[in-house]
Amino acid sequence: MRGKTHCTIGILSAIQACILFKVPISIFNLVLAAIFSILPDLDESNSTISNVFLKQDVSKFILKIIIYIINFAIFFISLKINNNFFLSSIITFIAITVLEAKLNHILLRKIFLSLTLILLSLCLLFIKVKIYFVIFFLMLASFPWLKHRSFSHSIFAIIIIYFLLKQIERMYNISNLTFSGTIGYASHLFLGDLFTKSGIPLFYPISNKKYSLGYFRVGTFFNNALEILIIVVLVSFIIFSTIKI
Repeated sequence: MRGKTHCTIGILSAIQACILFKVPISIFNLVLAAIFSILPDLDESNSTISNVFLKQDVSKFILKIIIYIINFAIFFISLKINNNFFLSSIITFIAITVLEAKLNHILLRKIFLSLTLILLSLCLLFIKVKIYFVIFFLMLASFPWLKHRSFSHSIFAIIIIYFLLKQIERMYNISNLTFSGTIGYASHLFLGDLFTKSGIPLFYPISNKKYSLGYFRVGTFFNNALEILIIVVLVSFIIFSTIKI
């Protein structure tokens, strides 16, 4: 499903859950649910959450700068070694051809996303924030290197997220952190990608089998219609629950 749909479903799921379990609805809860509803897609370099950390235009610009810098460096180093302009040009052309084949945009985004999250973890460790915060961001730092819709889209990821949030909630007395974060994250799987044709591996890494309740590919007319239907159903549940109360 699309990022904006995951975000919408995450917010609506949080509202419905708050009504059912009599948890106060707050802006904090809804924002938290929205953020966690798109976190699983950190394993996709072009996802909404990935663009929050690093815009595609920025990473493409950085890639060009890196290639230009390496290009000039190789040329001048080669020229200094052999003092032959023609030979240095050939060496530079070959080196850049190989480099561009290896250093692509997706790889660069993975590196920068991971480094950003690792740096954030180190900063938290430096200011002596509780270790569970550090572990949480280090876990997210591994997501860009995972195969899309693998561990981050499994039940075990939800369990780990729940455990880490629970520890943080207890240590800092943050009300409903675990509730909102877990609901948002779980909504991505059970009210989102589970309804796509490709499905999700609920029990990864124990099993690679993907489960699906849908037959449509992301981006198609029918899949977009299904996304709207899920949102309408959730809104209807919220209205019904509110009237019943």
